[in-house]
Amino acid sequence: MKTTLKRSLIAIALSSALASCAVVPPNSGENPNDPWETFNRQTHAFNMTMDEYVLHPIAQSYADYVPTPVQDGVSNFFSNLGEPGNMLNNFLQGKFKEGAVSFARFLINSTVGIAGLFDVASHMNLEYAPEDFGETLGTWGVGPGPYIVWPFLGPSTARDTASIPVDWATDPTTYIFWDRSERYPYAVGLGALKVIDTRAKLLATDAMLQTALDPYVAVREAYLQNRENLVWDGNPPLVLIEDEFEDEDYED
Repeated sequence: MKTTLKRSLIAIALSSALASCAVVPPNSGENPNDPWETFNRQTHAFNMTMDEYVLHPIAQSYADYVPTPVQDGVSNFFSNLGEPGNMLNNFLQGKFKEGAVSFARFLINSTVGIAGLFDVASHMNLEYAPEDFGETLGTWGVGPGPYIVWPFLGPSTARDTASIPVDWATDPTTYIFWDRSERYPYAVGLGALKVIDTRAKLLATDAMLQTALDPYVAVREAYLQNRENLVWDGNPPLVLIEDEFEDEDYED
């Protein structure tokens, strides 16, 4: 399933990035993909401080004390909300079968799965095929552009940043909670729960980051490698792989 693929790619990318950090000293040379490194490092440090004192403790408590079935239900709920965007982006990428599956998953899980709390569709062999507009732009030939670290939002690229409005527009909660001011507190609460759910899933990567000589570089390389793998569905062209090796030689 593509969910498993995504998690595997993140782990592989992070492991690869950590390996490179073990042999390449911090600031050993400017990365051509990171022209704003000074700003990005400052923002990264701010985000890490916020994570250490606010987000990580909350996510750890969530993972430790919230029953696993409840956590699964929350994850399923947010995954289901992403299905309209998955459907649109799969269609835009020419993946018509995956787009139809995303539509079917949303219909089934929103009804039989009780608002997406239960992933009934997966038991019907309808596999989850997540896509976002940043990946769509990538398949259309748009390059990632400069690496950017945004306050609170974390790592991104110019391409992925440009995709945020489209991804936001395909989120059903945009029209359910943000159309009336009295619903804003519900939207904020739902957004906070999504952040906690996402952070809880990344707790396993904390130990790996702690072993990195330069956590900033580890996060950057893991993010960039993972995004390119997602654009190519785990099968980047040989030319792209050769370019990555050339970039590593450049840093050495």
